[in-house]
Amino acid sequence: MTTTATRRQMTDEKIPSAGTFTACYRALVDALKTLAFPTAGRKPMPVFSRVLATVRPTEVELTTFDFETAVTVILPATGAAPGRMLLDHSSLTKVLSAAVKGSAKSIVDRLDVTIDTPDHTPVVHVAGYSLPLDDTVTVDAFPDLPPTTAPTHVVDREALSALVERVTVAADRGDTLPILTGINTVLDKGSLTLTATDRYRLACGTIPVNGTTTEKVLIPAPVLAKLLPRLTSAQVRLGVDVIAGVTWLTLADDSTTGRIRTLDGEYPKVSSILEQAPTRTVTLDRAQLLQAATRAASLSAAVKAAKNNPVTITVNPTALTIAPATDGDRAKVTAPALPADIAGQSEAWTTGANAAFLLDAIATLTADKVTLHLTDPGRPMILTDADDTTYRHVLMPVRLAG
Repeated sequence: MTTTATRRQMTDEKIPSAGTFTACYRALVDALKTLAFPTAGRKPMPVFSRVLATVRPTEVELTTFDFETAVTVILPATGAAPGRMLLDHSSLTKVLSAAVKGSAKSIVDRLDVTIDTPDHTPVVHVAGYSLPLDDTVTVDAFPDLPPTTAPTHVVDREALSALVERVTVAADRGDTLPILTGINTVLDKGSLTLTATDRYRLACGTIPVNGTTTEKVLIPAPVLAKLLPRLTSAQVRLGVDVIAGVTWLTLADDSTTGRIRTLDGEYPKVSSILEQAPTRTVTLDRAQLLQAATRAASLSAAVKAAKNNPVTITVNPTALTIAPATDGDRAKVTAPALPADIAGQSEAWTTGANAAFLLDAIATLTADKVTLHLTDPGRPMILTDADDTTYRHVLMPVRLAG
């Protein structure tokens, strides 16, 4: 959905902090952990390390924003005097921790925290202590949030969290190709598909959603991976807005809302890889496959000092082997055969795989049995759970020495 951005009118008026609220200690501490992501790291402006607290009669809305990510948490509040105050995130977090140092958990669980603004300076009252916070940044300095609209899709939180964890392992972690640090996200009316790749591997999965629109965005993988675990409701709401040419993803549950600025650019087309027709399939026990891959990776590291040592995968008509790769004669290297159900072409088939990437791929699978979908030793290999191909993990082959 496209909306128009609003811009705060420029003014020299300084708006000091005002208002009062009392909140549960545990709830406030947990909220500050959720709000920490936009305030972390190297920031060019002091306001980015501040929390905007908007006090209403029965609640307090806490927000952090760094122009890339905005996070808002709403907490129940008592003794509220409406107003807005700017709180130093780091100082408040440290004060709350230090004030209860050495206290029993049962005591801390019953504590409340009051923050008021005598003389427009935020003061924290907790466990019998009162301490003022820095007030050198005034409320007017806090930037306006992107005016996003109500989310359009609803998804099961646990299903979304599991899928994000599975695909994130394949996202690029460097800055050579920034677009590959994102998760390609397609929101349809009945499904959500996430895809990530670093050019050497690729992960793609689909889960059901209940939506009203079709959207396609590229979400920064590190942001999504850190923010999503802070949501705790049974369902998560998602929405996409284009505001003044910038695309934002909204991610919300009952008390927390995140707004993430998405990445620009065209994601690589990967459908031809995902849809390749296998010439054979190999189905075997996942635990046995993981153990064999782990041992082969360790043996490769033991005999080769190189980084990212490969392993050798060989398929014959009745079994699969994963052997360590060496610089010597491959014919002299053997490994235990893993029993497998093999369908399709029957001649021997050998390829190389990055050992660490293979272990990552197996770890993302969840069924007792997994299937390797193979086309040719020089082409990508696709791994799935044996009876479910809604999640696919692709590994590019590694050239073997000799």
